[in-house]
Amino acid sequence: MTPALRLLLASLGGIYVVKAVALSTRRGPGTAIGLIAFLFAWPGVIPDYFRPRRPAQTIQPARFLSAWARTAAGAVSIVLLAVYAPRIPDWILGLAGVAAFLLTIHLGVGDLIPWLLRWAGFAVPLLFDRPWAATSLTNFWSARWNLAFVDMNRRLLLRPLARSFGRRGSRFALFALSGVLHELALSWSAGAGWGLPMAYFLLHGALVAAEERFHITNRAWTWFWLIAPSPWLFHEPFRRTLIVPFYYWLHELIARHTWDWYLSQAIYGAALGHLVVPIASFQAVARLGWKQDIPKLTRFNQKVFWVYGFYILLSIVSFAVLTWRLHDEFLAGEQAARWLAGYIAVFWTVRVLVDLFWYDHRDWPPGNALLAGHALATSLFCTLAGVYWFVVFMPAR
Repeated sequence: MTPALRLLLASLGGIYVVKAVALSTRRGPGTAIGLIAFLFAWPGVIPDYFRPRRPAQTIQPARFLSAWARTAAGAVSIVLLAVYAPRIPDWILGLAGVAAFLLTIHLGVGDLIPWLLRWAGFAVPLLFDRPWAATSLTNFWSARWNLAFVDMNRRLLLRPLARSFGRRGSRFALFALSGVLHELALSWSAGAGWGLPMAYFLLHGALVAAEERFHITNRAWTWFWLIAPSPWLFHEPFRRTLIVPFYYWLHELIARHTWDWYLSQAIYGAALGHLVVPIASFQAVARLGWKQDIPKLTRFNQKVFWVYGFYILLSIVSFAVLTWRLHDEFLAGEQAARWLAGYIAVFWTVRVLVDLFWYDHRDWPPGNALLAGHALATSLFCTLAGVYWFVVFMPAR
């Protein structure tokens, strides 16, 4: 069995075993869609949140958009690490690679899943609650990190452990359980490094007890003890056996095509991406209530509004046509093409900056669909700006 398969078996196998136990001892979701969401979309093991199905809950814009941004930043980090993997020392690649995965999966996707499930009508709790704001290890492990695991412990394990070991002993036992689970996921997958994940969690169990004894609440203390011994948790055999090989595998996958091939596809994609913007803009008439708001303006201001809108639309469509027709010139890096690319890059960069610093979440029209559209549109604008800036500054052919 390969290390990657052992990691998959240890991670998903453990979750589904506990899910099966929870379904056998508790009332499961009342509908097929609830059962599917519990089994395949929710990393937690408590089925109670999937019954009954409720009306869609409103997504918090700031939390959702920041999670979306972290997901995108993490994915870009993974790709960049893979591109430059042969030039990066393995020990740096391993540590940076783990950090990129944590950013993408835990702090990105893990923050998006609850909001999407709430949109679907399932009142699930958060999986991660701004862990960077933790003021102590106690606060980090009990109220901010991997809250599905905390929920499982509270509902299934805390009472029997407390009866056997008392409050402090049960808390230390839960840290030991975390150590065992991470030994299975990390040490068993790598075939080495045994004892290091357990040492990490037992150390944190002792540190949490020290916090309680001496009333320690300090962010510097918290993040020092989370990061400094983290090489015990994600130990060198795990990084060498799974993380580093993954980035080299991804590097080989990316290296199957030349940079010119990727740039060529990106230029064509940018041309098509511009045509997506008018499609979204046409929906603004109904979704943003223009039919109700614009008639409130004077007749002249109505005309000014439509003229501005038409010229913006004409510019965007022109960008699409010019990019498609001048594809070869963009790819070759001709001077006139670079200047045009620079103008388009500035256009979209300013649009993103306006979104960040001028538009306000409180001004944005309510509705989950509009919020998701906002995230997708901003991602498209960032991508367009990135493609054209690359054309501007790429080495001359």
